[in-house]
Amino acid sequence: MKSIGCTLAHAALTGALALAAVGSVAVPATAQAQPGSNPLLWCFVGPNDQPGNGPFGRCTSFYPSSSYRADFEVRNLPAGNYSYVWTNDLGMVLPCTTNRCYVTYQSGAGGGVIDTVSVTYTDLATGVATTLGRTVAIGGPI
Repeated sequence: MKSIGCTLAHAALTGALALAAVGSVAVPATAQAQPGSNPLLWCFVGPNDQPGNGPFGRCTSFYPSSSYRADFEVRNLPAGNYSYVWTNDLGMVLPCTTNRCYVTYQSGAGGGVIDTVSVTYTDLATGVATTLGRTVAIGGPI
């Protein structure tokens, strides 16, 4: 017989893997950045009971609140001039024009929020455009 703690840990791991799978499927054309010197999209959702340490930050929060802010930042770009276009899950263009953007979310009654924010940055010298994306997961059941 499994203990309640073991069952909860298994449920949390299953939920985390499901969220990770959603994030990788939601933006199939998104560049898959690796930590290190490659460009990546950092994200942090606050308030949060966990730190956003590490190269990718923390794009989830289960901390109880009525509103949340997700901060995004394109990191590790080579020196140069870039233009940025930020969009959300619905394809709406967000009002951000630099390598940083934020989105505010309101938590629904008993439900969670899932959104994917993408940025397409274009190297103005070469015309090469690259898209990065992150999935935000807030509240709701694990």
